[in-house]
Amino acid sequence: MTELPVLHPPAGLLEVADGLEAGGYQAWAVGGAIRDALLGRSRADWDLATDALPEEVRALFPRTVPLGPEHGTVGVLAEDGTLYEVTTFRLDVETDGRHAVVEFAATIEEDLARRDFTINSIAWRPSTEELRDPFGGSADLQNRVLRAVGDPWRRFTEDYLRVLRAFRFAGLHELEIEAETRAALAGSVEHLPRLSAERVREELLKVIASPAPSTALDLYADYGALKGWYRELAPAVEGPLWTETLAAVDSVPAHRSFLRVVRLLLAAGAGGGGDAEAAEAILRRLKFSNAEIRRGTRLVEHYLPLVHPADGSATLRKWLHSVGPDQARDLFRLHFAAARASGSVEGQRALLFTWQRVHDELVQAAPVTLSQLAVDGSDLLELGLPRGPLVGVMLEELLEQVIESPERNERETLLGSARELIELGGLDSLDSPESDGPE
Repeated sequence: MTELPVLHPPAGLLEVADGLEAGGYQAWAVGGAIRDALLGRSRADWDLATDALPEEVRALFPRTVPLGPEHGTVGVLAEDGTLYEVTTFRLDVETDGRHAVVEFAATIEEDLARRDFTINSIAWRPSTEELRDPFGGSADLQNRVLRAVGDPWRRFTEDYLRVLRAFRFAGLHELEIEAETRAALAGSVEHLPRLSAERVREELLKVIASPAPSTALDLYADYGALKGWYRELAPAVEGPLWTETLAAVDSVPAHRSFLRVVRLLLAAGAGGGGDAEAAEAILRRLKFSNAEIRRGTRLVEHYLPLVHPADGSATLRKWLHSVGPDQARDLFRLHFAAARASGSVEGQRALLFTWQRVHDELVQAAPVTLSQLAVDGSDLLELGLPRGPLVGVMLEELLEQVIESPERNERETLLGSARELIELGGLDSLDSPESDGPE
C-alpha cells in the first residue's frame, strides 16, 4: 500500500463516498484528481468509481442526475450543490477505435485495467486511505514517464483519441514517452481521421488551456498528427515559423483560449502572415461554432498589416473602421504575444505606443462605424434620396469624411454634405451596373 503525499479531497466528495460506503459499497476516487495529488497539485473536479450499480447509487442519494446510466455514470449532488460523477466499475468488451461497449465489473482492479495510461490508473479509497496502483503509475509519475496500461497497441486501438491524450499528458506533465508506448503511438497516428471532429476539437481545447501548449503541440508535429485534421498547418513545421508560432501561442494569456487557437492558425497556409481560407478550413473541419469561425477568420484576415507608430490619426481611424473596434483589441493582443515571444523590447515598445494611440481613439469614441454617424438612412430618405443601394453608398461617403475629420460628425454638417452630393449628382454613376466605382 502506498501513501499519498498530499490529499485534500473536497468535503462534498467525502460526503458522497461516505454515503456509498454506508450503503455497503466501495467508493474509490479515481482519475486526474489522484494523478494531480501525486504531483502535488490540487483540482476541483473529483470522480468516484464504485461497485454499486447505477440504480443502487440513485437509491442511496436523494438528489441524483442521470449522466449516462447505460454506461454506469450517475451524478450525485452533495449538500453544497456540487455534482460528483459516480461510475460503476467497468470493463471493455468490444471496441472499434472510437467507441467501446462496456459491461460492469466487480473490482476496482478491473476498472483500472481498462484505462489508458498508468498515471491515470490509480485509485484511492477515502474510507481506508488505501491507494491502489496495480500498474506502477506512481513510479512513472515520479520518473516522469508516460506508459500505456498493458499492451500499448491494444490501448490505442481501443480508442484512437488516446493518441491525442498522450500528447496532452506528456506535454502538460513534462513526461518522456516510454519506448513501446512511443512505437504504438507512432503507428496509430494514421487512424486519427477516424475520430469525430467534436472529440478532436475538445482535445485541442484542453491542450490550449494548459499553461504552455507548445510542448504538446510540438508532439502533434513530431508524430505527424497535423497531417489529417490540421493539414494546412503541416507545412509550417519544416522551418522557424513553427517555433515562432508555438512561442507566441504560449505568450497569449491562458484565459484567452480562442485567441490561442487563432495564433496557432496564423501558421496555416503559406508565408506565415495568416491565410484566412486555410484558417477557416480548419475551424470548419473541427466544427467550431459559426460565430467562432467568423471571428477567427476575420482575425487571421486582418492580422497584417497592422497600423504603424508613425501613422496619422486618420489612418488609425480608417484601420479601426476596416477591422472593427472589438477586433482591434484582439489583433493587438495577438501582436503583443508575438513580440513577447520574440523577446523584442523595441517591438513591444513600438506596439505599446501604437496601441496607446489606437486606444485614445477608442476612448474618445472617434466615429469609425456607420452606427456612430450623427445621421442614418432615414435622414437621407427625407432629403429625397431614393431607397436602394445609394443610401448605403452615401452613408459610407459621409463616414469617410468623418473618419478624416471627426469634428464633422454633426447632424447638420453631414446633412449639408449629403445635399451637396445629391445636387451635384456625385453618386449617380455608382447606381449604374457598368460602373467600376470611384477611382
